[in-house]
Amino acid sequence: MTLILGHRGAKATHAENTLASFDHAISCGADGIELDVHLSKDGHIMVFHDFTLDRMCGVSGKINDFTLEELKQFKVKFKDQIQPIPTLDEVIALLLALESKQGKTLLLNVELKAGHSQYPDIEKKVLALCQRLLTREQVIYSSFDHTVLQTIKAIAPHALIGVLTDCKMVQPWRYLRLLKAEFYHPAFQALDADSLRELNEEGIALNVYTVNDPDVARVLIEAGCHSIITDTPEKMVALRQKITKR
Repeated sequence: MTLILGHRGAKATHAENTLASFDHAISCGADGIELDVHLSKDGHIMVFHDFTLDRMCGVSGKINDFTLEELKQFKVKFKDQIQPIPTLDEVIALLLALESKQGKTLLLNVELKAGHSQYPDIEKKVLALCQRLLTREQVIYSSFDHTVLQTIKAIAPHALIGVLTDCKMVQPWRYLRLLKAEFYHPAFQALDADSLRELNEEGIALNVYTVNDPDVARVLIEAGCHSIITDTPEKMVALRQKITKR
């Protein structure tokens, strides 16, 4: 069954990458969440998409210009919502609480926005936290910076990694095998019927982003993709239920 992962939680309706957004995504039936991480000035793992605070908080400056204490004073604003910036520790605590409440294992896709060249030891810090609190099968580490994925595999060979791309690749399975990656994370626009067939024949597990169109989602679900990453988890959960009941 294709899994539904909430992109930054439930980005279409909630302040992205906040505890409220993640709570809503899981509460409406998502199988897990996708989020983004940076380091604060004092080395804490912060859950936030952009490198700068301007768009979501209306504050000038980069995430790593500020300490954890300073970042906690800023708020993520969306429509009429005002939410604090969470740490990865806080998100995992929420995830574990929701697991207990719902009685099912939840998946966490951690996208590292940059590696140790910008954020010293970020790969080690993220791995240490996730491995301490979650099982190996629960966490996928993804990045557009593929040297990050190499570093993660060097530190923890059994960690699950996903290669993020936003363009169509030629024989991507060859590249995935080079990186020893378990998952391929393409933009849905980079896929067509032929590439889906080829990837399936090569046994590649797909986590496709950002899928909000029901027609696109239907094709991916019927093709047996591992997961779809969506801004509208409640709609995709309902669609999957409709498809699987036929």
